Amino acid sequence: MYPSEQHSAKETSRKEPWLAVNLSRLLPGIGQIYAGKRLKGYIILLSHLLLIGIGGWLILGSINNPLIGIAVLTAALLVLPIWNLFDAHQSARSANSLRFESTRKQSKDAWLAVFLSSFIPGLGHAYLKQWLPSTLFFITFIAIAVVAVSKNSVIALIANLLQIILILIVLYHVYNAAPGRREQSQRTIMLFIAGFVGISVVLSTILAAATRQFVAETRYIPSGAMLPTLQINDRLVIDKLAYRFRRPKRGEIVVFSPTQTLQKQNFHDAFIKRIIGLPGDKVQVKDGQVYINDQPMTETYISDKPQYKWGPAIIPPNSYFVLGDNRNNSYDSHYWGFVPRENIIGKATQRFYPFDRAGSLVGK
Repeated sequence: MYPSEQHSAKETSRKEPWLAVNLSRLLPGIGQIYAGKRLKGYIILLSHLLLIGIGGWLILGSINNPLIGIAVLTAALLVLPIWNLFDAHQSARSANSLRFESTRKQSKDAWLAVFLSSFIPGLGHAYLKQWLPSTLFFITFIAIAVVAVSKNSVIALIANLLQIILILIVLYHVYNAAPGRREQSQRTIMLFIAGFVGISVVLSTILAAATRQFVAETRYIPSGAMLPTLQINDRLVIDKLAYRFRRPKRGEIVVFSPTQTLQKQNFHDAFIKRIIGLPGDKVQVKDGQVYINDQPMTETYISDKPQYKWGPAIIPPNSYFVLGDNRNNSYDSHYWGFVPRENIIGKATQRFYPFDRAGSLVGK
């Protein structure tokens, strides 16, 4: 393209900077592509996806380098996306003529209102100084958010679906409520909403699955084997990354999949117990006391002393001896043996329900 043609194209360019920002928020690089910086946009998009893949591989793959992996994921999911928003805005602005930029700044920007509303429903209307819809949308958002944390899974699911529907309504409404919108057709906002829904659903599904598989999950306590520390129907957060950084420690509460012995007994659900013995330890239970390497173990978390004898035995490499805190009513290692390291799913770190007993389990 000749210089005169480039100048002519810029004179007719009408790129919306905040539309570019909204597009890049959906997926880094898309805003630059919209603004005409296609090569740059594709490079950003590819870099984003590659960094996510490399970070995940470093954390979860055989190389197992979680610290570098977390740094790479931080760059992919935080640093790059934030920089990308500013760059998308600048890319669109630089493509426009001074005349269009001057016209654009004379009124409230509809796409800025959409951007604000995508974070908190009602915020975009507040930017437009439309206080009634701003207040109504915000109160509705908060009310649904409160219901969404219900312990009833069906009610929580319905509330989350309503949140999505509310956001879509707010985005459409705030765009059309902006007096300075330059798109007379509804096509652009409808396409954006469709993209917002599609990408949000896909990303949230992938994120939820990946989080549960590799990062953390919730569990409930089905029995009294861990009384008094954990009670029936307690809800816990299980940290699945904890033991990628280090080995399990004595006294920690862990969730593990059934050992081969338990599988032969038709146990399929995960167990939750406390680690008592580490690899290489000599363990013995006698006279109502647990002994580790011939030294009595101090245990402040049990209410009743064990009324059985076990051992002595040396724990094999990469294996652990686990017991329930309810020593005389727990089906644990003193019945069926040791837990291999590879069976340990994660560490119980938080109790989030019931609310009156919610809090950290570290050191409990």
